Amino acid sequence: MTIHKFITDHRIKMSAEMTDHNPNIDADDWSARAAHYKCRLTCGRRALTVYFSMGPALCKEPTAAEVLDCLASDAAGYENARGFEDWATEYGYSPDSRKAERTYKAIERQRAGLLRLLGAEAFADLLWKTDRE
Repeated sequence: MTIHKFITDHRIKMSAEMTDHNPNIDADDWSARAAHYKCRLTCGRRALTVYFSMGPALCKEPTAAEVLDCLASDAAGYENARGFEDWATEYGYSPDSRKAERTYKAIERQRAGLLRLLGAEAFADLLWKTDRE
């Protein structure tokens, strides 16, 4: 199934509001030039709010497919890891890095929010059975 069909089948809606920063990423040159959004995904009566950043070459509001794809990719990496050290090594971070640990914890929170938003079955379908972008 495509991510677009997944979104349609689960009646997922999203609104995005531009913001001046993303609290989940450190301020650096890329962050200063990027476009940051506060995105609210809804599925029925459940909602999830996440921050999403796009590089300076992308001059448009993010789509639900882009945000879900990113969340699913991060959640799958989290699910596949045997813990922080394993995750950090897989993604090229030092297991001693506080920055990496903050990123890991942000992904952990977003994964939990995505699971609450979708429910266990749809969450698994998104991560493992959906062709994402």
